[in-house]
Amino acid sequence: MKRAYKNIDQKLLALYLLDEISQQGRSTVEAWLNESKENRKHFADLEKIWNATGKIDPESVVFDTERAWERLKIRIGEEQRDGEKQKIGEEVIGPSSHTSSGLPSSRLLSYSVMAAAAVLVIGIFSVVFIRMNQNRQDNRFTTLAAAGAVVHDTLIDGSTIVLNTNSSLRVSRKFTRTNRKVELKGEAFFHVEPDAQHPFIIDAGLGQVRVLGTSFHVKAYPGSDLEVYVESGRVELSRIDPQNGDSTKTVLKAGDRGIIRQSAEGIGKPANIGPDELFWANKKLIFQETKLSLVFEMLKKHYDANIAVKDSTILNCLLSATFTDESIDQILEVVTASFDLTMSRDKDQFIINGKGCDEGK
Repeated sequence: MKRAYKNIDQKLLALYLLDEISQQGRSTVEAWLNESKENRKHFADLEKIWNATGKIDPESVVFDTERAWERLKIRIGEEQRDGEKQKIGEEVIGPSSHTSSGLPSSRLLSYSVMAAAAVLVIGIFSVVFIRMNQNRQDNRFTTLAAAGAVVHDTLIDGSTIVLNTNSSLRVSRKFTRTNRKVELKGEAFFHVEPDAQHPFIIDAGLGQVRVLGTSFHVKAYPGSDLEVYVESGRVELSRIDPQNGDSTKTVLKAGDRGIIRQSAEGIGKPANIGPDELFWANKKLIFQETKLSLVFEMLKKHYDANIAVKDSTILNCLLSATFTDESIDQILEVVTASFDLTMSRDKDQFIINGKGCDEGK
C-alpha cells in the first residue's frame, strides 16, 4: 500500500517549515496533516531533522548541504555514543534485544530512518533554498539591458529612458510613482516626469543623481568616471566618500556638465560635452563654435556622408547650431546658408564651394 505522505509534494513541506508558503499551499499541507497520524509523524520527523541540521535564512545565504550533513552526522554520532553507554548499562543490569552491531534494534532502525530521511530532506531543502534565493534576487529588480542595440523604455511613473549599448538599468519592483529609484551601469538618457514631492534617484556607482523633473544624460560605466549632462531642468549630483561618509553635492542646470573622477576628490564641471555625445540617444548634434572640419567629421561618422570642399579655408569656419534627427541634406543646407557657401552633388559625394574663413573666425 502506498504511504500517505507520498501523496504530497515534499517541497511544500519544506516551504511550510520555513513559513514561506502561500495561503493555498498552507491549506494543502494542513489538510494533509489532518488526514492521518502517519502524515503527522512524517512531518514531525522532517521537522526534527530540520532542527538538527540548523535553520538557515534563505534571504542571506544559500543552503549549505555539506555543512548540514556534517551537523547531522555529528548528531547521529552523539546518539550512537549514548546508545553504546546505554548498551554497557544494560549488559550490567540484564539482557535486552540487540542486533549484531551491538546496538538496540529499535535505535539502529531510528538511525537508518533518520539518515535516509536526512538525505531526502537535505536534497529537497537545498533545491528549495537555491531556487528561493535565486527567485528572491531576480524578483527584487527588473533589469533593462541593452546588448547590441539602443533600447527605449518607459517607466511606470511616465519617465522615459534611452539605454545605450552595453548598459543596464535595474529597477526595483517597489518602484512606483512615489518611490522612484533606479541603478545604472553604463550610459542612459532620461526624461523624468516632474514631481517635486517624489524625486527620481539614480545610483550610478561613484555617485548619485537626484532630479525632480528634467532631461539629462548619465554615463556611468564600471571602472570609469561618472559624467552627467543636463539638457533641461536641474539635477543634483552627489558623491559620498566611502572612507568617512562625507557627502559632496553640486546642482547642475541646463547646459551644465558634472563629472566625478575615480582619481580625484570632489565634483568637476567641464565646460562642454562633445558635439555628438547625445547622438546615440536622440540623434542630436550640438555644435558650439565648432570648426567645420570637425562638423564634417561628425557628419561622415553618423551619416556615412562623403563631403568634399573646394577651398580648404572653409574648414576654418566656426558653426554654432543644434540639429536633432535631421537629414544630412537639411544639415548641410543650414551649414552652407550660415557661411554663404554653395553645395552640389556628384553621385554620393557632397561638394561644398565658396569663400572660406580665416583661422579662428
